[in-house]
Amino acid sequence: MLFSYNFKKANLLNQLLMRLACTTRVFVSIVFLFVTSFSMSQSLEKDSTTIEIEALANTYKNYGDEEKKDSAQIILKKAHKLQGYLVKDAMKSLLDPVRPNIDFDENSRTSFLFLLVQSRNHLFYHEYEKALEQGDLALELENYAEKGELVYLYATIATCFYYQSKYENALESHFEALKICENYPELNCSAGIYNNISTVYMAIKDWDKAEKYIMDALEIVVELDNYFEESRAVGNMAIVLAEQGKFDESEEWFLRDLNKDLEIGDVYSASLNYNNLGSLKENQNKYAEALSYYRKSLDIAIELNDNQSIALGYRNLGWMEHKTGNTKRAIEYFGLGIKLMKDLGNRDSLRDAFLNLSEFHRENNEPQKALEYFVQYHNLNDSIVGEERLKAISELEVKFETQQKENELLKLSKQKQEDELVIARQNRRVRQLSFGLGAIALFGVLGFVLFRQRLQNKKQQELILAISETQSEERKRIAQDLHDSIGGSLALTKSKFEVAKKNLKAPSTEMDSALETLEQTTQQVRQISHNLMPGELVRFGLVAAINTLLENLNEEEINAQFHSNQGEERLEPLKEIQLYRIVQEALQNVLKHARANNLFIQLNKHQEHLTLMIEDDGKGIVQDSEEGMGLKNIKQRVQLLKGIFTIDSAPERGTILNIQIPV
Repeated sequence: MLFSYNFKKANLLNQLLMRLACTTRVFVSIVFLFVTSFSMSQSLEKDSTTIEIEALANTYKNYGDEEKKDSAQIILKKAHKLQGYLVKDAMKSLLDPVRPNIDFDENSRTSFLFLLVQSRNHLFYHEYEKALEQGDLALELENYAEKGELVYLYATIATCFYYQSKYENALESHFEALKICENYPELNCSAGIYNNISTVYMAIKDWDKAEKYIMDALEIVVELDNYFEESRAVGNMAIVLAEQGKFDESEEWFLRDLNKDLEIGDVYSASLNYNNLGSLKENQNKYAEALSYYRKSLDIAIELNDNQSIALGYRNLGWMEHKTGNTKRAIEYFGLGIKLMKDLGNRDSLRDAFLNLSEFHRENNEPQKALEYFVQYHNLNDSIVGEERLKAISELEVKFETQQKENELLKLSKQKQEDELVIARQNRRVRQLSFGLGAIALFGVLGFVLFRQRLQNKKQQELILAISETQSEERKRIAQDLHDSIGGSLALTKSKFEVAKKNLKAPSTEMDSALETLEQTTQQVRQISHNLMPGELVRFGLVAAINTLLENLNEEEINAQFHSNQGEERLEPLKEIQLYRIVQEALQNVLKHARANNLFIQLNKHQEHLTLMIEDDGKGIVQDSEEGMGLKNIKQRVQLLKGIFTIDSAPERGTILNIQIPV
């Protein structure tokens, strides 16, 4: 994805670079390829803040029982303002004696404040389930919350979901926070939420959306001189630059941020920046420099007891040790990292570690282990950013934007009522004219909303198409890698085994068993590769792929015929793969449910459209019966191609599927 600069963006970014070179920030937050840090308040003055929290705890412990109950709310309010990652231990020592003096059955403001602070502290300890549990209880008491506190709470919940790779849930919470920020501009919190949203889109590699929210944040921070959120946006923009291969520009932004971190003593942000610079050097194949940066990042993370960063550091060091030839040390680091990732439930880092280990074992000529880790990577990756999840995220954003439009309409409606009240006091002629103008305005607003909604629907359709195309390309790439890389390695290994077997003086059952296992593994790799992207479809097109699909059927089970006027002419890749999947889905339905003896498939291309007919002589479909998953999948694929799908069926009369798509 290319990054498009316009004059407004270029001027804004240059202005921010100049400011980073000559100003001091109170707090720095960095977000990059493997490290994300949300807008969670952290105090740089660790020692002084710890002393202040400990003083609060000692004062509270000296109170009598009644005084403890009465003062709990004041103590928690102060604790909320002092809360930060670097002082989480001191905060825990304050919260523990406060908890027994709160009656949670009263549903009071004191209960809400405790849950608010406790939820965030669990997050700082990476105890995500506990943090979410406390956060949900706090939301039930939102009537006792100030608006800024609700934003803080939603940020906590969203960050927990983010670290669990539940991105649609994270976005939902961030959008709830954004509603509050936009309805109460005096809170000045929109920039922080825009930055948070951008990090989620960066995690799923939706760089267009990420860039949009980064620019929204930058425009606000320039106006408000908010250097904290400015730094976060600058770090996010550096990621976008790096993802486009603009490494020199990206490095310049990160080094400026790193120097400022070291100047003001923000070791936490410096650790993240070292990690990000290591990632940058790794992408440029400068492994020795990357290894140096990763070690600096891990040393600080261990000092801070930041388990998320420690797990990431072990994984990165393992990969760099492998790249620099230290195999034994690489395995040790990978093992430490994966154990910690599993304990934390960090599926993103675990997925990337599986991919690293697959490549590690492939390069060490260990195809069986390479395949095992690749399958684990593939399964975990599908569960994190599958097509349905990306679609859910898109629908969530549409829902949020639709809610914004409804709020705008409500405001317009309220203003209209006030205008009508004034007009009612005037004479009848003016009143009639005003009603006419009001009707025209209302139709105009409704027309505009409908127009915007159509545009949004078009954007959503384009997004689904883009996702489908990307998924097809990724399937094709993975299938090719499996066939050429792991498949080749397995074939070579098998050949070596067979030579070794011939050289044996006596037969060996262990050798025969090993060869049989190797052959089974080879067939599994071929089958996975074929399922991801059929080779006939890629090389020869749709007609050849359908012929091959039907030739593999058991003739005793069903008699299948296929006719087409398409010849060797190719269609667009997206249409070919979707039509092939439709034929696959229909064939599975016939074999599993129809009890048919004959199957006839016809594919014809006309001047403006293409028709696909699939007919069987099976038991048919009962009218008004619940539509199965297979038919739903076919219908969704036809809709994606902007086509028409009809079914002609009745009990004991067979079924005809008619599909027509534009050429």
